[in-house]
Amino acid sequence: MSDITLTSTEIGAAGQLSLSPEEHKREQRRYLLRRTATAYLFLVPAAVFFIAFLVIPIGFLFFYTFHNGGIISPRVYVGLDNWRNVFRDDLVITSIKNTLVYCLMAIPSVFVISMFLALVLQQATRGGSVFRSVFYLPTLTPYVVAALIWQFVVHRDFGILNMTLVKLGRDPVNWIGDPDMALKSITMLEVWRGVGFWTLLFLAALIGLPKELYQAAAIDGANAWQRFRHLTIPLLRPTIFFAVVMATIWNLQLFDSVSIMTNGGPQNSTATVVWYIQQTTFAYTDKVGFGAALSFTLLMLILVLALIEIRLLRKR
Repeated sequence: MSDITLTSTEIGAAGQLSLSPEEHKREQRRYLLRRTATAYLFLVPAAVFFIAFLVIPIGFLFFYTFHNGGIISPRVYVGLDNWRNVFRDDLVITSIKNTLVYCLMAIPSVFVISMFLALVLQQATRGGSVFRSVFYLPTLTPYVVAALIWQFVVHRDFGILNMTLVKLGRDPVNWIGDPDMALKSITMLEVWRGVGFWTLLFLAALIGLPKELYQAAAIDGANAWQRFRHLTIPLLRPTIFFAVVMATIWNLQLFDSVSIMTNGGPQNSTATVVWYIQQTTFAYTDKVGFGAALSFTLLMLILVLALIEIRLLRKR
């Protein structure tokens, strides 16, 4: 009843409501309906883009998983053949393995480096804004430019890494041509590009932490490591939760640096799921249906891993 503003005509001389209980319920339902309709009207613009650019393309992609052709050759219905081929293709297993190994190397590395840099920048009293800009600059670098820069860094003959190894008396390493080192080189590039973004994210979270808790811990005799372990990490759990989930989603879609630097080689050691989707769909063949089925496989992999992380981190 408090949700409805009553006028003087609705109140009798004795101060009683002139509406019957049935009329009052009807007016309340109308009010709630108007309120709900207004809320949904505000959601319409976002819903239109969501349906047009996400729901419909995903539905159309799922439709293509049961067909082949459609770009160069006519579309042909093939039933579940594309799904069977996904699980029979050895390169699919290799690309999934490479993608997961890359995530296991890249995500912890970039988080550890970013957290360290954020803690250092938090204590910086002078030049902090300059260092933040310097650290964030690689993130703003386009993928093509970053990959070309990194090719000079890891070049076998005149790359800065090998020149440093030679100065130290070590043999040069074939960073891109060696199957055992190629994926590690891609990981180093992606960590270099991503460390600025995650550093600023962690730094923003650190600046917002309550200082009185750290002052109380220092008074109680807690050292820097104890304050970091028992205060900083627990207080940063929402930020870490967001970072882990988003980093997993983004890194499972690794493509640009692989396509530019190694094109999946050598010996498919850097082949990733998204790279293989692009190759099978557009580069060499017109296997649109197979690429669509592989895309849905990647989507399911991302959803499963993200849900597992959300469940574990929320529970924790």
